[in-house]
Amino acid sequence: MKRIISKINKEKLFNAIIILIVIALYVSVFLFIYSNFRERKRQEISDGIIEKVDEQIKENEQEENPTTEVVATYGGVNYTVLGKIRIKKINIYQPILKENTKKAYDASVVKMSGPDLNTNGNVAIGGHNFMKGNFFIKINRLVNDDKVTITDLSGKSVDYYVYEYGVTTVDDARYLAQPENNEDKIITLVTCTKGGKERYYVKAKAK
Repeated sequence: MKRIISKINKEKLFNAIIILIVIALYVSVFLFIYSNFRERKRQEISDGIIEKVDEQIKENEQEENPTTEVVATYGGVNYTVLGKIRIKKINIYQPILKENTKKAYDASVVKMSGPDLNTNGNVAIGGHNFMKGNFFIKINRLVNDDKVTITDLSGKSVDYYVYEYGVTTVDDARYLAQPENNEDKIITLVTCTKGGKERYYVKAKAK
């Protein structure tokens, strides 16, 4: 009798494990599909904003005093666009937005601080650290002399070359400091790590 009960309990346990595995697989598939849908939607927004940037650049080529920002509306949301960033090594091609808001960070990368793009000083650009997508999760692959290209709305493109990178605390903002000589053109890329407890940064300078 005990053997029969033990056998029944084992079968119940085995069935329970199978059910849990099936549920886990369903959840994993759902999260995978949702994640891919979300990333495609983000990229769609980004590509739409890039088109607006390119249109503005063409218009500015005919202007004596080209504008430094343009408002792009996508999906009923207004985004103020300053230019675009390209990092071929890690397949990044994104508009640079002005607003430091959740919607802006969810759509693209954002100028955190600093002067106008491609002018003297240190411009900090922040981006989410998503598990997928065309954001800043891969900036930790950048090493010395890797190239970051910034294009402003005048159509001017400047190449910046990596010279420093590392991890720091959320309270350390030294990577945002302006150069002492105020002559260098610097781009600082920033993203979160370890669930937002630290910051990973990459600094690049125009030669």
